[in-house]
Amino acid sequence: MVHENDLQLPNWLQLSEQARRANFGQVLRYFVSPLVAIEGIQPEVVQAGRLTFKTYSAWFSGEQFVFIPAQSAVSLGWSLGADKLAPSEWFAQTNRQLAANEGQLWADKADVDAYVDQLTTPSRIVNMPALLVARESVPSGWLAQGRYSPITRHFTGNQLFFSRFQAEIQNGLYRTQPETPLLETAHLVLRLLADQQVYQVFEKTTFTEQQLRQTLRQQGYDFVSVDQYEWLRGAGVPTLWPSGNHLPQATAESAASFGLDFTADQQAYELTTDPLIYKGGPCVTGGRYQLERQLPSSPFYESGVPTALMGNTDLATRYRRTITVALE
Repeated sequence: MVHENDLQLPNWLQLSEQARRANFGQVLRYFVSPLVAIEGIQPEVVQAGRLTFKTYSAWFSGEQFVFIPAQSAVSLGWSLGADKLAPSEWFAQTNRQLAANEGQLWADKADVDAYVDQLTTPSRIVNMPALLVARESVPSGWLAQGRYSPITRHFTGNQLFFSRFQAEIQNGLYRTQPETPLLETAHLVLRLLADQQVYQVFEKTTFTEQQLRQTLRQQGYDFVSVDQYEWLRGAGVPTLWPSGNHLPQATAESAASFGLDFTADQQAYELTTDPLIYKGGPCVTGGRYQLERQLPSSPFYESGVPTALMGNTDLATRYRRTITVALE
């Protein structure tokens, strides 16, 4: 039986290792589909803001999921414009040359404030449920099905899928160089997990966003919500970026919140449960100023991609499988 109070982060921190492991086992039992094979359970030490704590991860459906306890009264969003930035950062320019009538051209701090507030979500306080979250997002045309070892020829994951595509997996690997980092076949993408000498196996799909989400929900997963995305990427830290309120350096996000990987979100949009809101993505306003280039790495950034582009197959999108751990 799941003890909901134990899954609250303040209480989770007080549990013994044995109790944490027992609670994690119960979460897997009650919230992961019984049709999904669970493997590779291991302890994790993750960082969330200034807090470092122990949790667990497990592999299922070909991806590694991290358990993140619930947290009450999480601060999300931003409504302070450029107030917390140094004045020298307001108008710092990049080396990109734009004509005077191209992109953004700010005359004073009010213009900078308006820009930041327009492209970030409003401040709010929310209660976050416990989550099982895929460590990284994947392209929207990929659907993880399992892992395959070319050494042992053992596949873990969706066995029905493997029975259909075993020959394609093995023939593809036979015809390529050993430890090729990424291999594509007619129906599959195989990505090497170098530290494990096994391949993640993804099925290529042509799903629309709606079809993809429907498929995930049939398996007990979903996209992240907007609130969940901001919590997972920023850990509720009340600063514009996880690293603080100054323009981040190139290595500022090397220690990702909760051990999750968001590096790919700098070039592609991450789908959310709100079909009209994509999170992450690149700068969309020209990039004359350093702030324009750096704001997309804020958890609160929301580019406002025109609705007309939603579902456009030329728009690079990704998704992160998530299970919300909440007792009804």
